[in-house]
Amino acid sequence: PFLKILPEHLKRDIDLSITPALNRVPGVHMHSGALNTNRITMRGIGNRSPFSTTKIRAYLDDIPLTTGDGETTIEDIDPSLIDEVKVWKGPTGSTYGAGLGGMIHLQTVNQRNVGSSWASTQFTAGSYGLLRNSTTANISKNQKYNLRFNYNNTHQDGYRDNNEYDRQGYSFLGKLTPNAKNTTTLFVNYTDVKAFIPSSLNREDYENNPSAAAANWANVAGNEDYDKLLIGLSHHSLVKKDVGNTSIYNKTSIFTTARNNYESRPFNILDEKSQTVGLRTSFDLKLNGQESAFMPLLSVGVELFKEKYDWQIFETNEGTQGNLLSDNIEDRLYYNAFAQFYKELTRKLHLLAGVNLNQTRYNYQDLFLANGDTSGEYTFDAVLSPRLGLSYNFQYEKSIFTSISHGFSPPSVSETLTPDGQINPDIQPEKGWNFEIGSRGKLRNGRFQYEISLYNMLIQDLLVAERVAEDQFVGRNAGKTRHAGIETYVSHEFLRRRKHTLTAWTTYTFSDYKFIDFVDEENDYSGNKLTGTSPHNLNIGIDYSYQEKFYANVNFKYLSGFSMRDDSSIDSDAYSLLNTKLGYKTRLGNDWRLDISGGIRNLLDEKYASMILINAGSFGGNAPRYYYPGLPRNFFGGVKLEYRF
Repeated sequence: PFLKILPEHLKRDIDLSITPALNRVPGVHMHSGALNTNRITMRGIGNRSPFSTTKIRAYLDDIPLTTGDGETTIEDIDPSLIDEVKVWKGPTGSTYGAGLGGMIHLQTVNQRNVGSSWASTQFTAGSYGLLRNSTTANISKNQKYNLRFNYNNTHQDGYRDNNEYDRQGYSFLGKLTPNAKNTTTLFVNYTDVKAFIPSSLNREDYENNPSAAAANWANVAGNEDYDKLLIGLSHHSLVKKDVGNTSIYNKTSIFTTARNNYESRPFNILDEKSQTVGLRTSFDLKLNGQESAFMPLLSVGVELFKEKYDWQIFETNEGTQGNLLSDNIEDRLYYNAFAQFYKELTRKLHLLAGVNLNQTRYNYQDLFLANGDTSGEYTFDAVLSPRLGLSYNFQYEKSIFTSISHGFSPPSVSETLTPDGQINPDIQPEKGWNFEIGSRGKLRNGRFQYEISLYNMLIQDLLVAERVAEDQFVGRNAGKTRHAGIETYVSHEFLRRRKHTLTAWTTYTFSDYKFIDFVDEENDYSGNKLTGTSPHNLNIGIDYSYQEKFYANVNFKYLSGFSMRDDSSIDSDAYSLLNTKLGYKTRLGNDWRLDISGGIRNLLDEKYASMILINAGSFGGNAPRYYYPGLPRNFFGGVKLEYRF
């Protein structure tokens, strides 16, 4: 099962990122140190990544957003492009890979938005110099074609020193449906980002001067400056109709990305380029009856992905590029072959079975031979990840479900290297099994909705990233972990009248994660709590609307403290956040629509860390820097004007 974030759920917040919406999903937490520094964790998977999202796959429609070594940056996709988000938690082991943590599927134009022509522009302003604009034109005719053009621009001075952020984006999305059998989609997205990096703080600076940047990053005006182009072309067709009461469909996508980044850091300068190309094709066998409306009877397909990653490291002379230190090229290649079968065993009992076969290969070339040649190739054994699920509808719109699934996450190339730069042949992917049981349903004519899941994940070959220098991490397999938890979602529409609607909702996650077998060099951490995951994560909210014109929401979040070191010697602080948003929508004549909104985030001015760097190292006698300070109380307001023609 997956959880769907609907458009109305995304609009509860400022139109800056989908971070708040993801953080309301039970079992999910998105750390956000800055607009360009994020880390998503699902059921405790991914919390050992220092500065980015790993071990969680993401797609935009059918285009992978995850790099060849498993890093995902969904923050590069502007929220104005996203219509809906689907979240799978835990190993999916099926049609979209077998990521150990789960999968996030961003979807652009929903079918309900096709068929009308309109243009809109939205301006948002807020605290700390926030200025944002998103302008979109949508041209459509008779369901035959839909063309959407988007421009977006975001600027923020930032709460902290050395925290300025600028992003511009241009996108085109075209859907052509010449007949009922064929649909072709083209998506092009270009993003240009210049972001300064304040980095993390030690405890003393976090408590006494949280708006400061880390001194070493401030001294060199540390920043990253990159642009990224993403292109995807897909075609969906009806291949054969009425073949023994079934029809065969095919969807094929080709995609490519290119990214150039120049990052000035206090310890060196990184100049990197990456180019990817891929193909994804699947065949769906659908029954010409009630089952085809829910899910294909059978899906089989393959996804091929090739990436070339080229990077150089230079000396830095207080932010000025110096001599070349290293010159490298990585070729990353993987394939996913998948199959999924769905069957109504009885009218109430449904079966879903799937399998994913993956093989990943890295080829590393060292072009800087002053310190010797450390080139090498590493191919992981093929990994077979099965999935089996059952659901039973015991009453109308009420069911229980259970599933068993397998997943894995390969190490990055940097994690496969030893401290002297040689390929480590003993490093293995993390692998795990997820066992889950739960129930979902609706009561009172759909006004009360609920979902509860109990799960137990067993992970082996845990990858530990050891920091051997200020800018270097190496990995090794260190043991086993157990991730047991409970996730709940409840929504109740208390009021539904002609003029008023009032809905209250809550999500809660209880996490009991532990190291089962974890020996790190001479230290035995077996039995300790898993680092970086809060035991309690609670969200409560109220949504209100009047005459479908005035709308308001209030949402509250509580996150308990968690261990910041594997030896459980120090914990983070628990915190609570209260946010609110008000808005008013109206029509100006027959063709114009106006939406004015504003809100307050962190209404109670809570002091908290929005991102924690676990197991932070200490270099040069300095205190370890764990903390990325969250924003104090801040305000935003916006206006959206739309014209329909």
